[in-house]
Amino acid sequence: MKPVSPRVTELLNNALTLELTVINGYFLSARMLDNWGLPHLGKAFYDLSIGEMNDADELIQRILMFDGHPNVQKMNAIQVGETPEEMLQLAIDSELGAIAQFNGGAQECHDLGDHATALFFEEMARDEESHADWFESQLDAITRLGAQNYLAQHVDPSSRPS
Repeated sequence: MKPVSPRVTELLNNALTLELTVINGYFLSARMLDNWGLPHLGKAFYDLSIGEMNDADELIQRILMFDGHPNVQKMNAIQVGETPEEMLQLAIDSELGAIAQFNGGAQECHDLGDHATALFFEEMARDEESHADWFESQLDAITRLGAQNYLAQHVDPSSRPS
């Protein structure tokens, strides 16, 4: 295998930093939403955190394939909202940032001649686009229904104490 540019490994590690940050933010949001009695919305954030964990695993594997060193010690500041609406807005902002970063990484990899890693970044960007679309739909629903009606859909009546 042709040696990979150190810049490719750096781009992969930058993506790993982003994914590790998002995992923790989504996981904390999930637990906070569960605690607030909104387990359906909490599960959505939890499932997304697991999906992002799988993305981090793929990044780690790709970095190792290039004989690089995955940096799992670095994270950006974790942003967690104080309300469900703020959590959704921060999440969409995070996803849009990830899309821009992954598209930029794909372009750089194409420029460096590593088209396989570019495709890897492009697929990650498409995945984040679907997440951004979901968050946008939730924020649209809040606008159309009002926050109280929207949040009422995420309460689980069976979780009440007997």
